Amino acid sequence: MNTVVFYFYSSLNGSMFGVLLDEAKKLIEAKKSKVYIVMCEGFFDHCLTNPTGNTGICALCKSQTKKIISNTLGDQATILKLSDYYDSKLSKDKISISTSEEFKKFNYKDIGIGYSALSSYVHLTRNQKPKIDKDSIDYFKNQLLQSMKLIDAFSNLIDDIKPDRVCSFNGRFNEIRPVFEIALIKKVEAYLYEFEPLGNGQSAKVVFKNVLPHSIVGNKWKFEHCWNDSNLVPGENVKLSEEFFHNKRNGIAAGDKVYVKGTTTGKLPDNWNSNKRNIVIFNSSEDEYVSIGEEWESLTLFKEQIEGLKFTFESYKNDESFHFYLRVHPNLKGIAYKYHQNLYEFEKEYSNVTIIGAEESINSYDLLDASEKVIVFGSTMGLEAVYWGKPVILLGCSWYYYEDVCYIPKTTNEFLKLIKQELKPKYNSNVLKLGLFFYYRKSTYIESNPVYSYFNYNPIKYQLFNKIAVGYHYQKLFNSTKLRAYYIAGLKFLSLLLFPDKFSLPKKEE
Repeated sequence: MNTVVFYFYSSLNGSMFGVLLDEAKKLIEAKKSKVYIVMCEGFFDHCLTNPTGNTGICALCKSQTKKIISNTLGDQATILKLSDYYDSKLSKDKISISTSEEFKKFNYKDIGIGYSALSSYVHLTRNQKPKIDKDSIDYFKNQLLQSMKLIDAFSNLIDDIKPDRVCSFNGRFNEIRPVFEIALIKKVEAYLYEFEPLGNGQSAKVVFKNVLPHSIVGNKWKFEHCWNDSNLVPGENVKLSEEFFHNKRNGIAAGDKVYVKGTTTGKLPDNWNSNKRNIVIFNSSEDEYVSIGEEWESLTLFKEQIEGLKFTFESYKNDESFHFYLRVHPNLKGIAYKYHQNLYEFEKEYSNVTIIGAEESINSYDLLDASEKVIVFGSTMGLEAVYWGKPVILLGCSWYYYEDVCYIPKTTNEFLKLIKQELKPKYNSNVLKLGLFFYYRKSTYIESNPVYSYFNYNPIKYQLFNKIAVGYHYQKLFNSTKLRAYYIAGLKFLSLLLFPDKFSLPKKEE
């Protein structure tokens, strides 16, 4: 019989917790594994579901953790407390950081905990360069301290029970990433579960074995796997892939959020001059990728997108035969931080640069169609542009980085030459394989129809006055999911009203 540990930080995130409970129950029923459940239970001062460390929310989470495990797994799993395995005497007073870069690059026992700590913070605020000063330093030091304590505690736990496998969810954030890293160091299998959205509020489960869900190299196998799905009839892979590209163009849901609504109209910016060499740049929502890790950073030509844009525009500021159109990613709409707002200054500084804002109605595909070539930092628009017959220069990490569909300069000089050259599209069969990967990954689901074995972890939303109460199908009160959703929402409201916060969430930017 093997030993498997399931670890998560909060029972209040019912969908993620539910996925792990469903997988734990499967192992228990198979009677081939000894299952342990490890939860925070107050080990952290604050987390993603309780970012200010509200003491009432923390108490609610702890009480619900025990009830949910009891209602789902009963006494079939052994519950372990992180605090029982923490015997170090770490202090945040010994942590020295003064900039966001130092925070991001902070290491403990050869584990880059700063990346995951910053990732958690950016997820909450979308501020990718937080200002670390006397008002905020305690918060950021505590984030690092929590990761350090988690490493020490989980290292001791692994040494004690010697698991064959450690399971958790996602792995990007500082509540999870250290556990994934320490498992790999100790040569323990590390499984990270994730969702695959199916629409209508439903998601399927997928698992990543010994690799982060965001790893480009770790996911490459899926391109061929999905393409050769034996459940697809001959030619269906091509049909589905082309459906992805056409749906994206026409504003129809195609595996992710719809940013383009309606069909192309042919409308271009008023200053568009077809006699010039018009190059369209699609930037990315940089905060989504800024702290994923070293793999993503190592594959970028420029440290930051705004640095790459500045270099491009400065290099061609005296060449009026070129005109650059920057299409600001719609997901940046309403973001007040500099990495978004400073983009609009380029138009004032360079006469051959036009900025098309995140809120403007000009269709991205009209820009693509009329352009000579496209420059991207990693967004799917790069792959789409190749499909629609445009040469693409890729300056950042992307799922299609290794698929030979874009021009990828290794130096700034090479980049400038690519801008000047008349390039041909690098279309090949990988374009369709990637299109299918983005659109139809059913062959990677753990289960389908239904997407769970024992506990339906999918959320259900209820209107509560002018708010939304989120419930989960497997969590009930008096046999009612709705009643439990209202009950938990009410307790959260009272906790925030009556109990103190340990921290305030810093919002200032460098």
